[in-house]
Amino acid sequence: MKRENGQLVRLHPEVSVEEVSDEGLVAACAIADRAARSLLFERHVSSVHRFISRMRGSDHDAIDDLVQQTFLSAFQCAGNFRGGNYGIAANLVRNYARKEIRRKSALKLVAEVSPTSRGPGDPATLARLPAAIAGLSHDLRAALVLIDLEGQNGNDAAAALGVPLGTLWRRVFHARKALREALGGES
Repeated sequence: MKRENGQLVRLHPEVSVEEVSDEGLVAACAIADRAARSLLFERHVSSVHRFISRMRGSDHDAIDDLVQQTFLSAFQCAGNFRGGNYGIAANLVRNYARKEIRRKSALKLVAEVSPTSRGPGDPATLARLPAAIAGLSHDLRAALVLIDLEGQNGNDAAAALGVPLGTLWRRVFHARKALREALGGES
């Protein structure tokens, strides 16, 4: 196959586009061929969706987002593809689950800081949270957001902020303490 006027053209008329192997499509994806990306997506979207659904459960919005991220990642790294159908999807699902655990931990922290809080979804506490986070210094806010809200691991967050790991964790500690105080909990 080759590309003419933005379209995939069969080099051998007796070979249909449907007969092109996945490896051939991946090679075409590596050079950003839109037609190849579209065909590869159409071929595999159902099985990737089914795989992620079984891994994630019933969170339909998250499943759709993870399917899209899977294909975007696959297209970006198509030049380095070494086989395997679900590795990217499995890694994305694992990372998403880690971020969800951290996000829920952060909501639990918010629920614990307010003595009147009825749980992580307490509207009064959640309504005050953005202002409390905005009231933190830039350094404390950046550390807290990367760790508790974005779900980054400590090493990646420290590297992103350009600080030693110990400094990052000290900032997270002080940010959490300041949030507890701002939201009416005990320090």
